[in-house]
Amino acid sequence: MADTLTGKGYAITTTNASVLEAGGSETITLIGITIANIHATDAAWVTADVVRSGGTNSELCHQISIPVNDSLDILQGKVVLNSSDALWLDAEADNKLEASLSYLVQT
Repeated sequence: MADTLTGKGYAITTTNASVLEAGGSETITLIGITIANIHATDAAWVTADVVRSGGTNSELCHQISIPVNDSLDILQGKVVLNSSDALWLDAEADNKLEASLSYLVQT
């Protein structure tokens, strides 16, 4: 089994969309999810969902408002995405929130 520690950035939009999905032979351990409000004047909310391919979906947070020039660390621990599970993010408005993801991919 190979382990790869990695990360990525993502501009969150109003389209509830998958930002990270475990492939058919992967397990992903989410280590950190930080959401930053980059807008100069407006607060904006974020919703984060774990969509399970063979189980019950769950919300990590629901419409949590992030003030201007502030950030939110969503994870208090770790979340595992099994094969074909995904992390979905949704924002109140486009061009206001960005996500920074840190995770371990095991193949």
